[in-house]
Parts: sequence; structure tokens; C-alpha cells
Amino acid sequence: MSALSLALTAVLASGSPGAACDPLPGWEAVASEARGKYLVLGESHGTLEAPAATAEYVCAVAEDGPVLLAIEFSSPDNDGFQRAWAKPHDEFRTALFAEVPDWGARQDGVASLAMLEMLERLHALKEAGRDIDIVAFNGANGDAQRAAFAGLPGQEPHEAAQAANIREAAQSRDYAHVVVLVGGFHAEKLPAVLGQTPTRPMANLLAPANRVVSLVMHSDGGESWSCQLAIGADFDPTEPVTSDMVSCKAHPAGPSRPPMERGFHLSKVTEPQSYDGVFALGKISASPPPTND
Repeated sequence: MSALSLALTAVLASGSPGAACDPLPGWEAVASEARGKYLVLGESHGTLEAPAATAEYVCAVAEDGPVLLAIEFSSPDNDGFQRAWAKPHDEFRTALFAEVPDWGARQDGVASLAMLEMLERLHALKEAGRDIDIVAFNGANGDAQRAAFAGLPGQEPHEAAQAANIREAAQSRDYAHVVVLVGGFHAEKLPAVLGQTPTRPMANLLAPANRVVSLVMHSDGGESWSCQLAIGADFDPTEPVTSDMVSCKAHPAGPSRPPMERGFHLSKVTEPQSYDGVFALGKISASPPPTND
């Protein structure tokens, strides 16, 4: 175990505010490896467990210095997130709903109750004295950025905008830890093919490979909240999908393979790969959209 890992473990055992954190097993090795780099957590949206695990990891590493959490919400809404983040904790939830239209409206699992609870957990820690910032990074943040990446193929303009927004926020301060919670494809470190178009995912564009630690979500199966084509929908691949053809609810989620114990697992192989390891959550449960009450 490294000196940093030993120090972080000692802090959590000390009875300080960090003792309330409950990170996944193996978090110390990840914190040691990812310190001063980008830690990208590639999730499947709409679970209770992925945002909860992220919150507890951020809670733990916030004992080590300033932390930036990057979340996959629309970058034009970032100003609204910042205004809400600056509020006293008893006003935070109401401010989020007022400032960010996705809350209570978006049904695809991204703006879930678990995501809201993650932010509430970390906002409470911030108010208690932890140095935690957030940034919403998804998509182009304006016409200038949209134009700058317009010449890239396929989905790369979107991936490049994600990466640029995270980098800009990360470079605004001397963060000890930068944690990015994003869908699994965006977390891949190697170029991929979408349809027939080669595409560099966000994590590939974010920084040199040795500056990015990317972990993909692993589960024992269960349920996740997502929008899928409804059973019996009259789907014509040549026509647009309409809202009445889509079912947004808790859907079954199959297990990852091979089975793994709950916790963080850094990979031991050295050949190029899309991820540097996994964060295994055990059985997963669906997290629906929240209500403002």
C-alpha cells in the first residue's frame, strides 16, 4: 500500500468527519493511482448504486484535498448548477429544481433520484467544510465551441466538447482529485466505431492515456431506470421514434461477466485496453426521476 493510501485509510479510521464516508472496498488504491489525474467512472445510467458509490468515494478523497466532480448534465446548465451549489444546504434542493430544468422532467435515468441524493450528500459535506466543486459538462457550451468541433466525424463533436468542458473546469484550480461520472461509452480510452464511423470517446480525448484512470461499472444484475422501446410498439426503422413508442421505467439489467466481488478493481494487464479496471456494485436497483418535495 502506498504512503497516500495509508494516510487516507488512517484518516477514515480516525474519527474525523471522513469516518462517515463508506467508499467501496479497494478505493485507496484507486485514489492513490488517480490523484492528480482524471478518474473516469463509466456507469450505466439509472441505478441507485453508481451515484451512491461515487458520492462515498468523493467523500473519502475529499480528506486529501480539493475535489472536482464532473457530472453528465447539459453544459449550458452549468451556471444554474453553480448558483444552486452556492446556496445554503437547506435551500439547495429547491434551487436545483429552479435552476436546472432536467430535474423532475428528464426520464432517461440521468437526472435520477440517486443523482440528486449524490449531489445533496456532497453539498452537505461542502457546507461542513470539505472542498468539493461540481461541473456540468455534457455537450457544447455555446456556438463557439460547437463551431470549433464541427469538423470532427460522427459523434466526436459531442465527445470533444465533453472533454474540453471537463479540462477547463479541472484546470481552473489545483484539484487533488477530479472525478468524472459519465455513461460507459464516453469512458472508453480507445477509439471505437459507432455505426460505421470511427469515434474517439471523451476519455480518449480528455488527456494522454497515462493521465486518465477509467473504470467501467460492473454489476450482478438487477434493474435500472431507462427509456426503451415499449413492448408491442409499431417500430419502423425508417421513421422517427415517437414518445408513445417509448417506455421509461425500471427495466431488467443482466449481470456483468465474469462475476466480481463488490469494490474497485484496477486491471493488472498492460496491453492497450478501453478501461483500466472496474467498479463492481453487486446487485443494482432502479432509481426513478425525483420530485421536488
